[in-house]
Amino acid sequence: MSRHLGVAAALLLLTACGTSETGTAEPVASASGASAVPSASSSASPSTNPSSDRPKEIRIDGKNPCDLMTSQDAAAIAVTTASRQNVDQTFKSPNCTFEATGAFWNITTVVTEGFEVWTGGKRQGQPTTIEPVGGFPAITVTRPGDEARCDVAVDVANGQYLFTGFEVSKSFADRFPKPCDGARTVAEAAMRNLTK
Repeated sequence: MSRHLGVAAALLLLTACGTSETGTAEPVASASGASAVPSASSSASPSTNPSSDRPKEIRIDGKNPCDLMTSQDAAAIAVTTASRQNVDQTFKSPNCTFEATGAFWNITTVVTEGFEVWTGGKRQGQPTTIEPVGGFPAITVTRPGDEARCDVAVDVANGQYLFTGFEVSKSFADRFPKPCDGARTVAEAAMRNLTK
C-alpha cells in the first residue's frame, strides 16, 4: 500500500508542476537585456560577473591616464614631479605616475580584465567594498603587512576598470593623507575627468 501511495504522490507532484502549454524552453532576459539560460549551479557559487550597479558604462580604451588628472587636481594633492606615462606590466595597460617627496600616486586604465578579478579572488590583495566613486562601484585593495600603500578599483565597464594607488613613505606619513584616502582622492579626480 505504501508503494502505491508513493507512486500516486509522485504523479500528483508531476501533474502540479506541468502545464498544458507546448513549446521550447527560452533563455531568461537579465536586467541588462542579455539572455541567459538558468542553470542549477548558478546559485551554488558567488557571482563574479561584472557589476550591474554602474550608472552607465564608460569605456577607457585609448584613454591616456595622465589626462585624467588636471593640473589643478595635481596641485591639490601636492604633486611636485611631472607625470610619467608607461605601461603597467601587471595589468598590461596604460599607467601614469605622479610623485612628491615621500609619496607616489598612480592611475592605471585597466583594459585587459574586469573588476570582478578582485571581487572574485583572482588577484592578490584584500578587496573591501567602499562608497561608490562618482556613482560607480568601487573597492579598496590592501595587502597585509603593507600599511604604506592602498589601491582603489572603480568598475567603469565590462572588462575594464580604473585603478588608482597611493603610497607614502613612513617618514612622510604626517604630511599626506592615509593611503586609502589618497588613492580615493585620485580616483575621484580621475572619474570627474572621465565623466566630463
